[in-house]
Amino acid sequence: MKTIMMLACALALSLTAASAQDTKENAKETVRQAGRTADAAGDKIGRETRKTSRKVANAAENTAEDVKDGTKRAGRKVSRAAENTKEDVKDGTNRSLNKAERNLKKTERKLDNSK
Repeated sequence: MKTIMMLACALALSLTAASAQDTKENAKETVRQAGRTADAAGDKIGRETRKTSRKVANAAENTAEDVKDGTKRAGRKVSRAAENTKEDVKDGTNRSLNKAERNLKKTERKLDNSK
């Protein structure tokens, strides 16, 4: 009986030791897996950050180009408006001069007729 008890005790200790070893190996594997998961998450964050920064940089560049184009368009419009205004003033001045000349001729005719 004593031998059976000793064998049972030895078996229980062996099972406990084996179970502890399995638990230890499982814990190590879990830590390794957690490390790989953390590394993968860090890599993904890095990729997403680079991707987002490229998008922001492209948007800023596009905005700068849009502003530049808008400024050019506005400048062209102002130039055309100035040119048109210049032509309008010139035409208006010529019309006024022509009208004044006609009035002078009419006045000269009246003066000549009144003599």
